[in-house]
This record gives sequence, C-alpha cells and structure tokens, in this order.
Amino acid sequence: MTIGTIEKPVAVEKQQFWAILTIVFLGFIGLSISYLIFPSLFLNQASPLLPQNCSDATRAVCLGLAFAAYPLGTFFGSPLLGALADAYDRKHLLTISLIVTGCTDLLIGVAIAKQHLGMFLVSLVASGIIGGSIVTLARAMAANFKTIPKHATFGKIAAVKSIAYVIGPVIGGLMTSNRFFSLRAVFVPFFFTGTLFFILALVSVVMLQKSGRHASDPEHTVWKRLNFIRRAKTLLRNKHLKFLMLASTSFAIAVDMFYEFGPVYLTVKWSLIPAQLIIYNTFLCIGLAIGTGFLPQLFANRSSRLSIVCTIWGFAFIVVLIALTNSSLLMPVLFGVAGVVIGLAETLLIVRISDCVPEAIQGEIIGMQQSMIILGDCFTSLLGGVLLILSSKIILLFAALLSIATMLYYRRDWKALDTKVSADP
Repeated sequence: MTIGTIEKPVAVEKQQFWAILTIVFLGFIGLSISYLIFPSLFLNQASPLLPQNCSDATRAVCLGLAFAAYPLGTFFGSPLLGALADAYDRKHLLTISLIVTGCTDLLIGVAIAKQHLGMFLVSLVASGIIGGSIVTLARAMAANFKTIPKHATFGKIAAVKSIAYVIGPVIGGLMTSNRFFSLRAVFVPFFFTGTLFFILALVSVVMLQKSGRHASDPEHTVWKRLNFIRRAKTLLRNKHLKFLMLASTSFAIAVDMFYEFGPVYLTVKWSLIPAQLIIYNTFLCIGLAIGTGFLPQLFANRSSRLSIVCTIWGFAFIVVLIALTNSSLLMPVLFGVAGVVIGLAETLLIVRISDCVPEAIQGEIIGMQQSMIILGDCFTSLLGGVLLILSSKIILLFAALLSIATMLYYRRDWKALDTKVSADP
C-alpha cells in the first residue's frame, strides 16, 4: 500500500514533466524559427521592411530596435506572469500564453507582408509580454515537484530549449531559402509558428493537470506582487538572493549579447545568409544541450562555486577567441564550447536562486530574474545596434568584458555563497 502511494506521485510528476518538456520544446522551435532571419531581414538590401536606399547605419539601428522589442515586452510580462503563476492555476496561464503568442506571431507575419515596420515592432513587444514567459511558467511548475530534483528539471528544460534552437532555425532557414521563398515572403515562418502555438495550447489543455493556487498568504497577494519595484526591494533584502540575482543578470546580459550579435558578426564577417548560419547555431545549441541537460546533475551534491566561476571565465575566453579567429573550421567548435559553458553556468545559477526562496514564490522569483535580465538586454540590444555602426567585433569584446566583470564580482564574495542559502527566510 505504501509502495503504491509513493509510486503514484512519482509517475504523475514524471508524466507532467514530460508534458512540460514537450510544450517547451515545440514552443521554442516556434520562437527560434526567426532567430537567424533577423540579420538578413534588416541588413539585406532587398529587405521587405526597409527602403532599399536606407543607409547601413539606419539598418544597424533598426536591427538593434528589433532585437530590443521582444525583450522589452518580456521585461513587463515576466514579473506579471510570474506573480500570477503563484496566485492562480499555472496550467491556465500557460494555455492563455500560448494562444496569445500564436496571435502575435500571425500579426508579425502580417506586418512583414504589409511592409509595416511599426506594426512589426509593436507585435514583437506584444509577443515578448506573453511568449517570453513560457520558460518562467515551466520552471515555476517544475520547481514544486517533490520527486524530481531541480538540477534535473531546470537542466532538462534548458536542454530541450537548446535543442529546439537547433531545429527551429533550420526550419526558418529552409522557409526563407530562395529554393522555396524569396526574402519578401519571409512572413511565411510566422504564419507557421502562429498555427503551432494554437496547437500547443490544445496540448496544454489535454495533457497538463491543474496546479492550483500557491499564494494563500495575505502578505503575498497578487496585487502586492504586481508592484514590481516595491516587491523587488522586499525580496532583495535576502542578501544571498540579491547577490545571486545581480551575478546571474550580469552574466545573462553578456550571454544575450553573444546570442543576438554572434550571428550578426558572422553575417558581417563572411556575408552569410540564414541557411549558412545554421551550422554555427547547431554547434552552439548542441553545446547548450550538453551544458544544461547532463552536466548540472554532476554538481547536484557538491559545491558549484568554483564551477560557476570557471564557466563564466571560460565564456569570456571563448568569446574573445571567436572575435579574433579567422578560421571557418574552428569557428563552429568555438560556438559549441561556448554553449557548454553557458549552459552549465546558467543552470547552476538558476538552481541556487530557486533554493533561496520558498515554494510559494518560485514563479515570482523566476519571473523577476527573467525581467531583470531582459531589462538589461533591452539596453544592450540598443547599444549593440549602435556599436554595430563601428564594428560587430566590438560587441563581442564588450560581452566578454562584462562576463569577466561578473566573474570578479561573484568570486569576491564566494565564501558567503558556500553557506546554505536555503536556510534564509
């Protein structure tokens, strides 16, 4: 009787976790289809969004705006969805998020087809408000599992996301290849992803169970959570949480600059098109899958302090090598190694952040972390667009410098991080 009682929640949680992984995997295939399209969409003279007589400076700035639009929406959406995820049923919130994301993707496709830059940017912001919170909701749901450790759940969620970023750009590259469509028909992938998200909403309804409410404490009402600045000040009184949040945010901003402008650097350096960028993105995402899906579990029962320091330093070193190398054969390998160190560092950091807080506010903390990262990403995307006028290599070196600064900041207070952060109230 006891064995059956134990086995039942284990089986249920495994089934729910596989459903979450399926939604994250297919969802990020949809979100990543456009990943390698943006550089050509703005830098190519035949772009359907910009006049052919646009200067290179104007194109670079518009690309920066496009990169900043989605994270700007995510900045506002992540704390909102994270707070709601702790107070209301996460299954319903995830389903609504998928439906709205499908609608915004269709609007993006219409904006490209109508050659309307303003509508394109507004639709990206709207997509970021909802679609950018899919991982936040998935991690919040997984954080409350009793039988599956966070190193496994958080790591595998990040791993399937990374694998999706291999498949999605391939689909996007094929859809925008001259063999199938011209650049002016680049709206087709967004119509495809819009339909995909509607299907995923149905999967959520059928496969996921209700998670119920998590925040019955009157001190944790949803209205208080939605006051982001005041709530953040309250939560960041936890010194361990504040320290980890700042380190995680700083590193994530450096990584996002590499994600966004790595393909731009290759496009400028070797005049590559989206279909040619696929191989570099594939190596990067395979590395991410290894770094998030397998390596974090090796550190589940040991201190990850030195590992975090080494991987952050390793990322900076690899990015500098990418900026300096001229070898087209070595470049994919460097992208792959960068993925490994990024995946391991980010997973170890998010697990430590999650361990700082009780279960009742997991969604809020994960959403707040995502929002802080995205706020920085908005500014760095705009900065990257400006730096691109000078040189795409400068952007990579800036990301490496920020990573080194993060490593030094983290290392300065690493003795405090050896303490059991979960003991904090």
